[in-house]
Amino acid sequence: MKLYLLRELYQKNNIPEDKLSYAIDLIILLNSQVELDLDAITTDSLDKIIEYMVDEKLNTVENFIVLMRYYHVLDRKDLYIHLTKYTGMLGVMENIIKRLINLKGEEKANTILDGFKPPYLGVHPKNLPDYAKRITSILENNLTETEVESVLAGNNHSIPKESQLPEKIAYETSETFSEYLKARHNRKVEELKKYFNENKVWFEQVITQEVIDFVSSNQEVLSGVLKDEKLYITKIPYDTLAYLNAKDKKEKHYYGCHCPFAREAILKGNLDISGRFCYCSAGFAKFPFEVILNQKLKVKVLKSILMGNDICRFQIDLKDIDYKK
Repeated sequence: MKLYLLRELYQKNNIPEDKLSYAIDLIILLNSQVELDLDAITTDSLDKIIEYMVDEKLNTVENFIVLMRYYHVLDRKDLYIHLTKYTGMLGVMENIIKRLINLKGEEKANTILDGFKPPYLGVHPKNLPDYAKRITSILENNLTETEVESVLAGNNHSIPKESQLPEKIAYETSETFSEYLKARHNRKVEELKKYFNENKVWFEQVITQEVIDFVSSNQEVLSGVLKDEKLYITKIPYDTLAYLNAKDKKEKHYYGCHCPFAREAILKGNLDISGRFCYCSAGFAKFPFEVILNQKLKVKVLKSILMGNDICRFQIDLKDIDYKK
C-alpha cells in the first residue's frame, strides 16, 4: 500500500490529523479483506470490498470519500470511476420524495409511496434500475403527467446554488443570452483541455482529444443553443470516448447514459423503465439556468437513451421568461 501518498494529499489540503489517521486505519482494514494488495485489485474485487463495508455498516459517505481519495492519489482512474457508479445515486430518490411530499402533503405522499424506500449507499449499480422502475411506476399510477414530470425534474443531486454563481456573473456581464451561451461553451471546452493536459479525471470520465473534438463540435453539449425563444441542451455522454467507439447500439447507449438508475438496465437489455424517469436528468440540465436567470424554468425531454435515442436532449421554453435578448 502507498499510504504515504494519502498522507501527502491530506497534509497538502490541510485536512486534520485525526481524519488522516482514520483514513489510514480504514485503508489498512479494507486491505485485510483482499488477497492481493488493495492497490492492485480489480473492479470486481472493489465490489466485494463494498459488500464488506455494507455488512459491517462502514458504508458511509465519509468512507467512500476516503477510498476515492486513495484511488485518486494512486491514479487508479478505473477504480475511482467505479466508485462514482455507487455514489452517483446519493440523494436522488430522497429529493424526489421530498417534492412529492411538497406536492401532495406527507400523509398522502406516504400512501402513494406504499412503503418505498430509497437505496442505501453500497447498493450494487446493477440493482439500482429496480428502484427507478418502481418509483416511476408509483408516480405514474398516482399523479398526472405534468405532476410526474414536476416531481422528477428537480435539483436531485442537491447542487448548491453557490456553485453556479460564477456562471451567473458571466451571464450578467454578457450583452445577450446567446453571447453568454457561446462563451460558456468555449470555457467548458477549455476546461476539458485542461483536464486532458493534466491527465485528470473530469467528473466520471477520462478526457482525450476525441472527447474535446466531440464537445467542440456541438454548442448544445455543456452549454446550450437558443432558437425561437427555446433553449436546447444535449447531455454529454457518460463515457464519451467509449460512446464514440462503441461496437453496437446497446454499448453506445450504455456509455451514453449518465443515470446510475438506468445504465445497468441498458446493458442487460431490460428496458422496462419508463422514459419519463429521464425528467430527473432534465432537472439536472435546467438547474444551472434557473440559477443564472433567477427564475423557475419548465423543461421538456425531446430525446433520451431510455426512449431509444442515441442522445439525451432537452428543451427549455423561455417564451415567458425574462432574459437578455
